[in-house]
Amino acid sequence: MDTQGNGLIEHFATEEKPFHFSDSGLDNVFLVGIRYFERPDGTYVAEIPAIKQLLNLIASDLVFSDAQLRGSEIRFLRKRLGLKSVEMAKHLSLDGSTLSRIEKEKQDFSVQVSQLMKLSYILLCEDMEMQESKKRLLQIINDHIKTRNSTKIVMKVSPENQWSELALAA
Repeated sequence: MDTQGNGLIEHFATEEKPFHFSDSGLDNVFLVGIRYFERPDGTYVAEIPAIKQLLNLIASDLVFSDAQLRGSEIRFLRKRLGLKSVEMAKHLSLDGSTLSRIEKEKQDFSVQVSQLMKLSYILLCEDMEMQESKKRLLQIINDHIKTRNSTKIVMKVSPENQWSELALAA
């Protein structure tokens, strides 16, 4: 019913009938427990409290999911970081036009690009909830670098001039 005399019809999002949060840019995000209004033209406007927390939670869900990201999810994370497409493309070692096609889901991409996007998000975001993950990730990277720097790589050439790894020694 029109509760405000302005042609808006008020609804309440429930588990049975959640609100599709299409403004997130993701087709699979639905909200429960919010009021939303249907305009006379059939479009909807929602009252979404604590929007920054909600968007951070969605990003966290994407980053810590075992699933490979979709192009729209890469775009969502990039926008959460406040980066232009060309800037994010550099972090992912991609051409800007390639990232654009990926985000529009017009080009497939490797699981490595998905993983690198997740890692980039953790390292670049300013979300306080992500700080512990950022610290752990940086520690893993630093430990790997220390281990790698203290490792000697020994290669051996065969009589046929073919190289092979002989051993990894400290």
